[in-house]
Amino acid sequence: MKKLLFYCSFFIVLSNTVSAQANNKTNLSLQVSSAAAANRAQLAAYVWTRTVQVFADGELKVTNVSSLSVGSDGKIVTTAVSSTPAKPLPGGIRGDIARKKIEEIKTYVDDALKVSSGYLYMSKGKMVDFFDNGSISQSGTTITVNGSSVNKPNDQLTMMITTGTLAFISQSFNSTVTNGDAISGTINYKTFSNGLTAINNGELDLPAKNMKLMISNTGYAKKLQ
Repeated sequence: MKKLLFYCSFFIVLSNTVSAQANNKTNLSLQVSSAAAANRAQLAAYVWTRTVQVFADGELKVTNVSSLSVGSDGKIVTTAVSSTPAKPLPGGIRGDIARKKIEEIKTYVDDALKVSSGYLYMSKGKMVDFFDNGSISQSGTTITVNGSSVNKPNDQLTMMITTGTLAFISQSFNSTVTNGDAISGTINYKTFSNGLTAINNGELDLPAKNMKLMISNTGYAKKLQ
């Protein structure tokens, strides 16, 4: 009888411990999501420039520049500014082929950036699921969250957050683009003196095309009233 009571007590304590850990994960995810939403509201007052350098086979092919801002619906609005080939395009048929190739690259790159956004801008519900199903650790002032099957089966995401402010430090992921090709990436953040946290730079790898994207966000400036 004593042994039975011992095991019952043990499993009750274990169940309570597991429940407390789950609640802690959920609470942390809600706090991070709330901090991200507040930061997005602050970011909505700004406009900035995103430069994407597209490398294929180790050679710079094209540089795409866009103007970014947060729309009234809270989503990122991207306005193309320029697309500059690394080398002057030839004339005639060869030029037409080169322009078609650049357009194909642009379509592929746009898809890669769209897939990436799904990991960078997570809804509150998606954030809760990610934290609840992932593992959380802390080293110094950095919280690291690792999870899989976030947006697609067997994808992986690592999120690094600063304790206290819960501002993003970096996000790294492994996933697939629309056609099933592999994509991996790391995005790094910067926190400004006014407390705003925004994407600073990043790198995306697309091995199926032997392609690498180098991303740089600069020129954060208040919108004109």
